[in-house]
Amino acid sequence: MNRILKSILILGMLLSLFSCKEDEETQTFTARPLSEQAPVDDAALVDFLTKHYYNEEKFVNSASYPGFNYDIEFFLDETIDGEDADGSGSIESNQIADGYTRTALIDLVETKVITISGVDHNLYILRAKQGFEGDMSQAAMQPKFCDSAFVAYKGLNLDKEIFDGAVNPIWFDNLANTVRGFSESVSEFNASKDFVDNGDGTFTYEDFGVGAVFMPSGLGYYAVPRPGLYAYSPLIFTFKLMKAVEDSDHDNDGVPTYMEDLNGNRKLNDDNTDGDQLPNYLDANDDNDPVMTIDEDINEDGDPTNDDTDGDGTPNYLDADS
Repeated sequence: MNRILKSILILGMLLSLFSCKEDEETQTFTARPLSEQAPVDDAALVDFLTKHYYNEEKFVNSASYPGFNYDIEFFLDETIDGEDADGSGSIESNQIADGYTRTALIDLVETKVITISGVDHNLYILRAKQGFEGDMSQAAMQPKFCDSAFVAYKGLNLDKEIFDGAVNPIWFDNLANTVRGFSESVSEFNASKDFVDNGDGTFTYEDFGVGAVFMPSGLGYYAVPRPGLYAYSPLIFTFKLMKAVEDSDHDNDGVPTYMEDLNGNRKLNDDNTDGDQLPNYLDANDDNDPVMTIDEDINEDGDPTNDDTDGDGTPNYLDADS
C-alpha cells in the first residue's frame, strides 16, 4: 500500500516553486492559484456524479444479496454521451439493476463546503450507510477530524482507476494526517456497534459506516503528482469505518487532540503555544512551565481546559505565569 493518504501541505504548495533541469536550462513552475483550479475540479466532479450510479440496490436490499461485503461500485450511464465506454459492444444505461432503478449520484450526495485560503471547495459525500447510531445500551461512535480510526478504503481517479487502498482495515492514528477531504468525510460517519472474532484471525464487524467522497484536488494532493495520479487530480475515496477512538489524546496530556486546534483551522501543526519543537497536540507541557499539562487540572475534573487560577481568560495549561 502506498499510504497515499499522507497529508500534503496545500498552502505551502501554493507558494512553492518546482524546478527541473532540461538541456542545462532551468524551468520554473508555479502552482496554479486555488481560485482558478477549484471551479475546474468542481465541474469535473459534477460531470462524474451526473453520469454515474452506484450499486444502490445492494445497500437498500442487502438481505437479498447474501455475502455482500458493502463495497461501493460505480457504474457509468453510457446513454448520456452515447458511447460504449467499457467496450462491451452495446451502449448501456446501467440504471436498472435486478429490477431496482438506481439514482444518479448527483442526486444522492451531500455537499460540504471547505474553505482553503479564502477559496470555497465543494466536497461531495455519499452516505451509503451511516453506521451504528446508538441504542439504549451503547452510544454511537463518531470520530472527529483528528481522531484515530480503523478504516478500509480505496482511492480512485475520475477514470475509476485505483491508485491506493486497503482491503483490510488499517489504523489511521490521526485522521488529520490524511488529505483534508478524507478526514472531513470519514468524520461524518459512525463506527460499527461491535465485532465478532471468527477464531481464524479475522473479524466480522456489525453495522459499520460506509461512504464515498468526491473531492477537488485542493482537498487532496493538488499540484503534486502521485503514483497513479496526475497533478491537480480530483479524487474519489470509498471507505468503511470499522472502529474509532473518540476524543483521541495523542500526547496523553488530558486535553483531547481536537481541543488542541486552538485556531480552529483543522491544521494541528500550527498550534504551538510555547513555540518549541512540538505542536500542542504532541506536547505534554503546552506552555513550557514547570507543570505538565495533565497536572494543571486543579479542580481534578479530568479537564485541564477549565482551570484558570489567575482569572486572565487563559487556562493554566496554556498560561506560563498562572
